[in-house]
Amino acid sequence: MYRILLLKPEKAFVEGRFERGIDLLVSNGRIEAIDREIEAPKDCRTIDLSGKILLPAMWDVHVHFFQSGIRMNSFDAAGLSGDSLFSAMSDWLEKHDEIDGYGLSPLRDGELPGRTELDRISKKKPIFIRRVDGHSSCANSAAIDIYGEKLPGLESSELVDGRFFGKSHIALDRFSLGRISECDLRKAAEAVAKNALSMGCANIGALVPNVRWMRVLLDMKLPVNVIPRLETLDPSEASNLGLSKVGGCMPMADGSFGSHSALLSKDYADRPGCRGTAEISQADLNRWFAEASKLRFLPAVHAIGDAAVDMVLNSIEALESDDRPQNPRIEHAELLRDDQIERIARMKISLAMQPVFEKLWGGPDGLYSRRLGERWRQTNRFRDLIDAGVIIAGSSDSYITPIDPLDGVFAAVNHPNPAQRVSLSEGIAMFSSMAARSEMLFDDRGSIQIGKSADFVVVSGDLDKRENISIEATIIGGEIVFENGGESDE
Repeated sequence: MYRILLLKPEKAFVEGRFERGIDLLVSNGRIEAIDREIEAPKDCRTIDLSGKILLPAMWDVHVHFFQSGIRMNSFDAAGLSGDSLFSAMSDWLEKHDEIDGYGLSPLRDGELPGRTELDRISKKKPIFIRRVDGHSSCANSAAIDIYGEKLPGLESSELVDGRFFGKSHIALDRFSLGRISECDLRKAAEAVAKNALSMGCANIGALVPNVRWMRVLLDMKLPVNVIPRLETLDPSEASNLGLSKVGGCMPMADGSFGSHSALLSKDYADRPGCRGTAEISQADLNRWFAEASKLRFLPAVHAIGDAAVDMVLNSIEALESDDRPQNPRIEHAELLRDDQIERIARMKISLAMQPVFEKLWGGPDGLYSRRLGERWRQTNRFRDLIDAGVIIAGSSDSYITPIDPLDGVFAAVNHPNPAQRVSLSEGIAMFSSMAARSEMLFDDRGSIQIGKSADFVVVSGDLDKRENISIEATIIGGEIVFENGGESDE
């Protein structure tokens, strides 16, 4: 019997609360005992955790899995705008044959550069780059010549302008990603797993956009726990692969605030007359939920604006009570009204939310305020949702923001709207026990409890003050899979 004794962490987050002065005994990958003093059994390895903090291994339930790894080796426009952006593009093209990039964030949330501007950088080498929110993009003439020929259904006005939104953007993005080889997909997956472990993240909800990529993922043995979810409008595709989860960002009820495509019940503050775009009809969404429920899937749908959330709630309510899906989930749910929170709680819908969005775009001077006006106070309502009994599963939406669960915890604790802040314990639960509940895996993992998988993250620093925080080790099933300074083979 393989045993490890974890001795006296400064404090450990046990069953949702911090405990001090305890030992933990792990046997064959499971937590066998938690007590004040545990005598080391024969042939037991001991690990001294004095001065360290022991948390349940972290979760990130909404990760665009392969795209996250692909972005690591692609042109990244994060933090660039204006002349610095164009200069970086020119430098990249001196060494590469194209730009297929990510992370574009126009100054003050303005317009993306268009075809004419990008042609000034290069007319011969293709340039295609996605906005930071992943819901719009821009391209130069060389890219449009390639993509336009392959995708004849693109809007003519967008082809002329070089700025793409909604279905056109999705078509371009999926076509671009479809060119990636299986070898590069495997490298991307390995990079994501390695990065996640270094952030204390042992459980990844992997959103995968097509069957080919999903087959690659299912064939891989990775050092993290991967929970696969096929993004498809045809749930039978997921059934044929033997999956239990379907959806994510396909179906997509709407777009994003940054691209003015999140579907709202009232006009955008900075664009009167605009309320965003429904990316699927109510009838088609109803049919999708009915099919997913018939196949007994755990379904998830992207909905950011309150009118898009209405669409999802209406689809679920349209089903007979006995036919409703088990543990349905809404991805993002960034803008909610009081009546929607009540409906979500009543129907036991869980939410996959991204607290770091508030850190990046929240508050009276952020993107939410510019797009929504005073409705910024209704974005990412963590406090109200938890008080209503709703399960919030923490995530990053990587590749949109990096996998970093503790950053997400601190973002929830320090929400720019004080009325929506959560406690440190609640923030940790969002990225551990509540995440596990949303994936229906809480019986096996997600908290430090006797009988559960021995999945931990060892942290140094002061969590309360958020000072000098460092991930020292990530442990899955009693095996150290990451140690500060490098991965471990132990």
